[in-house]
Amino acid sequence: MEAGRVAGMIARAIAEEGHIVCHDTLGTSEPAICAGFAAHRRGSAASLALRLARAEVLQTVWVPVKRSGVKP
Repeated sequence: MEAGRVAGMIARAIAEEGHIVCHDTLGTSEPAICAGFAAHRRGSAASLALRLARAEVLQTVWVPVKRSGVKP
């Protein structure tokens, strides 16, 4: 893994009010927001999708994920 890769992903997502997609759901019909990013203090506050979910404008659906065993 490239040093600083995750920190860069987090910084970009925060700057763009975005989020990080869970790597275990990439390429599936049910992509999900990364739980680690959703728990990140700054990430959770900056993400438009997570703010809308907290405001109950978006519905939150918990989907069990089959772990790929791949490290992000």
